[in-house]
Amino acid sequence: MIDQCAVRGHALADALAACPELAVRTESRDDLWIAVWSTICTESATEVVPLGATTPVRVTCEYATDELIAAMQWLMTHEERARGLDPLRLFVMLRGAATRGATGSARSAQADYLHGLTNVRPGTPVRWVEVDALDEAS
Repeated sequence: MIDQCAVRGHALADALAACPELAVRTESRDDLWIAVWSTICTESATEVVPLGATTPVRVTCEYATDELIAAMQWLMTHEERARGLDPLRLFVMLRGAATRGATGSARSAQADYLHGLTNVRPGTPVRWVEVDALDEAS
């Protein structure tokens, strides 16, 4: 696994090095987006625990867009730091931002699971029941 992460990290580092400025749209920046998508985004179902949570959520490739945007937001916000990271650390940081961060795939999957509920305290169980079952319980 480490070898695969290192290879992906080198691909990311090479794409980042080839892009002199992230704020300007260039072909090299477009190539960086593709590199991030192909190395960072989830390809098959996996369990991810969002940062600050304790319960894992199921993340599939349908959340790849959320992951790509979250990773690129982190990269653009932390460009100087990212350029100083070694390839493996760059991969780890981007993958973490893409999956576990506030706008990453785990939070998106968690929100989908809650079906739009807001203000649910961490650790509070949410149970879905049929509406007819509520009428019978009354």
